[in-house]
Amino acid sequence: MMSETQGTKNRPLNIAEYYLLTCLDQHGKLLTQTHTVRVGIAGAVLTDLARRGCLYVTRDLVIVKSAPDIVLEEPLASVLQIMKDAPENQDAEQWINRFSRPALMDAILESLQTRGDITVMTKRFLGLVPRTRYVPDESYGRMDMYVRLRATLLGRDTALDASTWPLVQLLYSTDVLTRLFPGLQNKMVKERLDAFHAEAAQQEPAIAESLQAVENAIAESLTATRGQATGMRG
Repeated sequence: MMSETQGTKNRPLNIAEYYLLTCLDQHGKLLTQTHTVRVGIAGAVLTDLARRGCLYVTRDLVIVKSAPDIVLEEPLASVLQIMKDAPENQDAEQWINRFSRPALMDAILESLQTRGDITVMTKRFLGLVPRTRYVPDESYGRMDMYVRLRATLLGRDTALDASTWPLVQLLYSTDVLTRLFPGLQNKMVKERLDAFHAEAAQQEPAIAESLQAVENAIAESLTATRGQATGMRG
């Protein structure tokens, strides 16, 4: 029987794991504020659950669907169970606010560490204050993620798979994408993302509606936190 650790190492990265791995620089420092990353992780988990057919997400409501044949890894399984057990349906913003706390980010970090995608290092700043860094290893997952993101942004067509498109959108909405690729002009990125959204709305309408609702919730949360809007589509 395959152990839980072996299962974690063998399965593909989920969107939240891809997202957090992308948010780390080579020294293990986040490319943006911790709270912003936590909001992005919460949005990534909701988007992944919708992508797998577990949720139906609109701008006003998130509804848990019956998906008995889907086996979810942690912490996605726990997040879905919490949503199932809720006394009433809530909207995407409410769920993102609930899940954008340290526990979910810690669970994703633990998963990446188990997979061997990051190394946890703790040092003392000036010999006094302990500081933890999550240093990305040169793993296949990280290299594959970077190559796919670059090809998606700079390629000639707008063909997208159901994980790269949400990842690009989430990175952009949380101000990480242009930090990962600083040479890209914001106008070009926005035009590219608009083309992606138009294509996805035709090919994957359920995911398009889900991600748009999650993006709106992320924008509102970050605007309230930082007092400014993110680079979202109007």
